[in-house]
Amino acid sequence: MLAMTANKATQDKRREQLGNEIAALMGPLVRELRAALLTCAGDLGLAPNEAQAVLLLGLRGLVSTKDLARALAIDPANASTLITKLERRGLVRRDAATHDRRKRLISLTAQGRELRRRLAGCVGERRPSFRELTTDELVTFRDLLRRVASAR
Repeated sequence: MLAMTANKATQDKRREQLGNEIAALMGPLVRELRAALLTCAGDLGLAPNEAQAVLLLGLRGLVSTKDLARALAIDPANASTLITKLERRGLVRRDAATHDRRKRLISLTAQGRELRRRLAGCVGERRPSFRELTTDELVTFRDLLRRVASAR
């Protein structure tokens, strides 16, 4: 029993050390990505939250206002205002969900998809380089990030 407790304590300490190291390594990457997003959003005439919404919609396709708010960590009322701004610019549209006509789903328009492509390209030119990773490693990295993000 004592050996199991010592082993658990060792494992816990190792996990804490790894978590701290990952956080330290991720910090500069996150800051670089954020700076790239802010620069590129400004260059394309988007507010940062508009740019994040466009990128998110490009990844997810149809998204409800509630889900967009949750993903952007903003209040649903603010998400609705954000969507209205993007809609007025012709970047997104709201359509009734087929399963529930009361629910609206947001998606990018053709103009929105083009802007998302330009935004992603701009950020890609400025982001931390992933050239050192193989395609399989990038898939694993992405999958692990998705798993961590979904655990929130």
